[in-house]
Amino acid sequence: MKNIKEEILHQLENPISDLTAQIIQSEKEFHFKRTGKELNITPHMEEMIRLSLVIDLMKALQNYILPTDTLVGFNWYGGPKGIEISAGIEREGTRYHFLTEAITAGGYNIQRFHYRYIVKSKMPRVFGDLAAEYVEKQKRLNKVEKLEKEIENYQIRINEYQARIDELTPMSKEELIVELGKHPMLGWRIRNDYKWENVDKDYYKGTKEDWEAEQRKLVEEGVVEMLNWDVKRPKGYIKDYQKKIVKLQTKLQTL
Repeated sequence: MKNIKEEILHQLENPISDLTAQIIQSEKEFHFKRTGKELNITPHMEEMIRLSLVIDLMKALQNYILPTDTLVGFNWYGGPKGIEISAGIEREGTRYHFLTEAITAGGYNIQRFHYRYIVKSKMPRVFGDLAAEYVEKQKRLNKVEKLEKEIENYQIRINEYQARIDELTPMSKEELIVELGKHPMLGWRIRNDYKWENVDKDYYKGTKEDWEAEQRKLVEEGVVEMLNWDVKRPKGYIKDYQKKIVKLQTKLQTL
């Protein structure tokens, strides 16, 4: 036999699902209008919206309903701003009636959107915990979201590093020199207008051949430095990030 909060949520399963879909559609339209891009709604985000609706309702009802109460009548209505309820409750042989009205409370993003419910009833106010179970679940999902985001960020960086490694690894010496010229930090070794004709001969005592050899060495050292920055070090970063991902995935499993 279902307890009273399970029975209420069973009765409201369809309207909560419909309201969740409406909020998602509304937020998609708003996001597209504001950014010109589609809003990606993950299963996690959808569950967070549904949970928020459940929590909003249960927080209102727990001021009047005890877990030991019995539901003896229940009707819901799709009000202009949310789910409105008319229900009968029995407690210790006494029957009560209550009504709810929903008020949009909004928020600054899709997972902050919520409703505030006004309960109208002659029932004595109580201090119940109908929402506690769902608040705790929401906290776990928030932790899950944070861990998943960390994993995603590490994987993005791994993919970026690996793409650069895969780009540079098969290049010939000549191709690497061309690539060096495009490098945002090391390209100066290639991209300069400093020619032998510009050299101050009173200061530089070497020959043209010496100067040209120095320029070639400058480029060769630049290639080595580029490979160190963009291949060798990133390989170490990738190993480190992969280890961190494994640890985060272990935490996820515990949640």
